[in-house]
Amino acid sequence: MSMCAVLCAAAAGQWAPAAPASPAASHSGVIQIYGGGGNDPVGPGDLLDVRIFDQPQLSGETRVAPDGKIQLPFMAPMQVAGETVEQIQSRLERRYIRVLRHPLVSVGLVEVNSRRISVLGEVPRPGVYAYSGRVTLLQAIAMAGGIEPQLGDSHVYLLHTPPAWRGKTAGGQTTFHLNTVMETIDLNRIGEQPGLNRRLQPGDVIEVPRIHRIFITGAVREVGALPLRAGMTLNEAISEAGGYSPEAASGNVRILRLNPGQTTRRQIVVNGGSIRANRALDVKLKPDDIVVVPSSRLRQAGLAVLDFFGGAGRWWVDYKTLKAVHMY
Repeated sequence: MSMCAVLCAAAAGQWAPAAPASPAASHSGVIQIYGGGGNDPVGPGDLLDVRIFDQPQLSGETRVAPDGKIQLPFMAPMQVAGETVEQIQSRLERRYIRVLRHPLVSVGLVEVNSRRISVLGEVPRPGVYAYSGRVTLLQAIAMAGGIEPQLGDSHVYLLHTPPAWRGKTAGGQTTFHLNTVMETIDLNRIGEQPGLNRRLQPGDVIEVPRIHRIFITGAVREVGALPLRAGMTLNEAISEAGGYSPEAASGNVRILRLNPGQTTRRQIVVNGGSIRANRALDVKLKPDDIVVVPSSRLRQAGLAVLDFFGGAGRWWVDYKTLKAVHMY
């Protein structure tokens, strides 16, 4: 290959002369994460640093093309996708021996763009992460800053799309199949079941959903906020709040529920005592429900202040009428 051809290749972006090593940077919103990925296969978009001892004019960076090939000086395009940097290095030494005496070749991985995962939802730094080496579910969430306190749910979604596989129809036509698998993983159970801390694959997506809460006040043993599980009922919520207090008027439990698309609430009157005795159907709770359990001693107590965390605001509850007014 002539020097003109080398310069033309460099101008086309296939080859860049050697430059001082610098830390990995974010490209197009992709955060580079490195974990000792010497055994990772190289793929399209990855940036390699090829250095040949005592040959600075032949040393530099080259990016793997979409077809999985790299273009190097004095070499025909070489397919490298699916190979490790060690394998690429050995192949280059065998190729350059045709034009150099005892070539010493070193290949390094500068940017990883073929191995990406996405961490979305209630994390401080949602985005796309390029990685090398072995990355697990917990490590990926940690890279994104962990789960946002009071916002993120411990039940996360893991979306995995295996590579497409080719098949044939009954008529002999070639078809391609693509299956997507979604898991719901409770992070709190990983200590007991380490296998839930899945090893991630390129293209995996982690979604940390926003946690839904309900608020319980009045004559229960533990007043405050509770995480709302799927299908959670009033009786279950009262049980998690420690149960009714001795002075509770459980026959007149109020559920203050947001009207759809509004900030106002409607009141639902429930006989909690009948539900507890299995004489009435239990009521499923919805996100941001406020459960007010009146007390027989507080019915004439006038106004009480309920101050909730997590965005519920401040409510004035009139125990005479068992109605609540959202102040702010």
